[in-house]
Amino acid sequence: MNPELVKKFFEGKCSPEEVHQVLIWINSEDGAMDLEDELEKFEGTENANSIRSKAMLEKIHQRIMDSENELSPKRKAKVRSLKDQTKPTTTFFHKWKLGVAASIILTMVASAVWLFSSRREVHSEANVPAQIEYLTRVTQAGEKLTLKLNDGSVIQMNSNSKVRFPKSFSENSRDVYMQGQVFFDVQRDESKPFLVHSKGLVTSVLGTSFSIQEDSISQFSQVAVLIGKVKVSKSEEEGRSGESLGLFLEPMDAARFDGTQGSLEQIKVDYDQAFAWKDNVIVFRDASFDEVIRRLENWYGVSFQQNREFKNQKEYTGNFDNQSLEDVLIGLSFTYDFQFEINKSTIIIH
Repeated sequence: MNPELVKKFFEGKCSPEEVHQVLIWINSEDGAMDLEDELEKFEGTENANSIRSKAMLEKIHQRIMDSENELSPKRKAKVRSLKDQTKPTTTFFHKWKLGVAASIILTMVASAVWLFSSRREVHSEANVPAQIEYLTRVTQAGEKLTLKLNDGSVIQMNSNSKVRFPKSFSENSRDVYMQGQVFFDVQRDESKPFLVHSKGLVTSVLGTSFSIQEDSISQFSQVAVLIGKVKVSKSEEEGRSGESLGLFLEPMDAARFDGTQGSLEQIKVDYDQAFAWKDNVIVFRDASFDEVIRRLENWYGVSFQQNREFKNQKEYTGNFDNQSLEDVLIGLSFTYDFQFEINKSTIIIH
C-alpha cells in the first residue's frame, strides 16, 4: 500500500475510490503484516514521529467518537456493524499490539464510514432541487389588483380571481397558474417561455400582452391577444411531440375553449369585449338580465334582491366607463323599467 495514500486517508483527503482501496488493503493479509511492521517501529521508542503518530490516533479516535454522536441511528448502526466485523485474524501479534492494531483498523474503518456517509449526504443535498417558493394572490368581488413579477412582467387581476406564481422564476421557464380573469403584460425573454396554466388550457408566450377569462358557470374559457403572438393548447396536449398542436394567435385573435365539449376554436374579438375591463370599463354585449345582475355583483361586490320577476327581458348592450354603481343602476332602470334602493352592499329592485 502506498504510504502517501494511507497518510492521505488519515487526513480525510481521499476520494471515495481511494477510501475503498484502503479498506480492501486493511482487510487483506498483506495489510495486517504491514500494520505489524508499523507497530514494530512504535515499540520501545518515544521519538517525535511516534509521539505525533499516537497523538494523531488519539485525535482520530476523538473525531470518530464525536462524529458517531452526531450520526443518525441508521448510520450509527452501520458503524457498529463494521466494528463488529473488524476482528484481527493474525496470531503472531503480542496482546498489546493486537489491541493497538485493532484500534487502528477500527479507526480507519470508522473514518471511512464517516467520510462516505458525509459525502453521500452532501452529494444528496446538492442534487435535491431547491424548493420553489410560490406566492398566491386573490381578489374578492369588487376588488381589482395589479402585480409586478420579478421578471418585470405585469399582471392585472379582475374581481374574483386568483393567481399563483413563483417568488423567483426558474432558469428555464416562467410558470403562472390562474383562475378568473387576468391580463398579462409579459416581459420578453426568449430563453424563458412564459406559461399560463388555466382551466383546461396552457398559454405559451415569450413576450406579449393578452387576457384570459374563465367562466365557471358557462364552462367557457377565452384567451385573447392584444400584442404579439401566443400559442394556446389544451392542457393534455401541451408538451406532446410530433404534429404542432394548439392554436397560434395574433392581435385581436382569441381561442375559445368549451370545457363541456373539450373543443378549442379560434375567433375574432374587439378591444371592448376582451380588454376594456382592465381600463375599468364594464361592457355588456347582448347580455341577458340575469347575466347583467351577476356581473354587477362581481364588479361592485354587492348582492341583488329582486322583489319582482324579470322574465322575457330583451338582451342588453352597453358600456359603463368608470362609473359608480348608482349611475349604472340609473341607466339600467330606464331599459328594464325598475326602481331600486341601495342598502349598504344590498341592492333591492322593485
